[in-house]
Amino acid sequence: MLPFIAMTIAAAVLMAVLLRTTAANDLDITKISVVFFGLIYFIASVAFVANVKLFLVWAIGTLGVFVVYMDIHGIDVDEMYHTIVNISFFLLFAIFTNWEADRRARAMYVARQELNRERKKTEKLLYNVLPQAVAKRLRAGEVVADSFSDISVVFIDIVGFSKLSKQLSPGHLVEQLNGFFLIADQCASRYGIEKVKTIGDCYLAVSGGTASTGPGAKDAVSFAKDVIAEMQSRAKESGIDIQLRVGIHSGPVVGGVVGTSRLAYDYWGDTMNIASRIEGAAEPNGIAVSAATYYQCTGAHEFDPPETIALKGVGDTVIYRTKPALAD
Repeated sequence: MLPFIAMTIAAAVLMAVLLRTTAANDLDITKISVVFFGLIYFIASVAFVANVKLFLVWAIGTLGVFVVYMDIHGIDVDEMYHTIVNISFFLLFAIFTNWEADRRARAMYVARQELNRERKKTEKLLYNVLPQAVAKRLRAGEVVADSFSDISVVFIDIVGFSKLSKQLSPGHLVEQLNGFFLIADQCASRYGIEKVKTIGDCYLAVSGGTASTGPGAKDAVSFAKDVIAEMQSRAKESGIDIQLRVGIHSGPVVGGVVGTSRLAYDYWGDTMNIASRIEGAAEPNGIAVSAATYYQCTGAHEFDPPETIALKGVGDTVIYRTKPALAD
């Protein structure tokens, strides 16, 4: 409405000026009015962009007022007719200008809206793949490389997966895997554990990393216990006894984003390798942790007496075992 009011006032003022000019200089009002209306219609066509209907109402209304004005001042009918025709040419040009500007403005608006929707989809996908803080750093053009002095790494693996894959159809096997990963994701969210990735039937997570909210080892063990317990509840319902092994080790790691086409925030270091080896030493539906993890969990979880085992590529390693309290 603001352009409407402003242009109406401008038209009234210019009409008054036009009247005084023609009266003082004995000029032909009909000829001057053609120039006047051509100018005011062109300006209005730009001012009323995205308001085509309002522009048409205003333009035709203004022209109607001028016709009444010419009739009151005794303008000859033929001269009035020619004046209206000449003004109409300017009006048609202004209508086309206004319509084309409106069309382009709407097309640009739709394009921006579509671009915003696609950007939001891209951001959502990016945040699903990468932690939000990492994604923002990538978008800012930073090289993402971080060092962590103490992270608890959790490896969860399905016991006898190769044997299980021979017993189940591919579709049923994928369904069971999806169920396992869904439970792990839910438990990870509950304890503030950061899911890193899945490797076949293995679920890799960390506590204390970039996207973690948990304090570390204590939550890592609690998370592992809950995953095992919920998988056993699922096994009773489905009739398929899927057992898990969990290995946890705490220590320094390096994290960062690798790749250009399929981005992923990953972790590297001996801590990752040791956690993977410890997982292989865990019992079915059991959890094995290193001494580094055990000492961070003192008082929070109960463990069996320490054992010294030889791990491939690591050597003699002290581990502690624990199991969740499973319902009969």
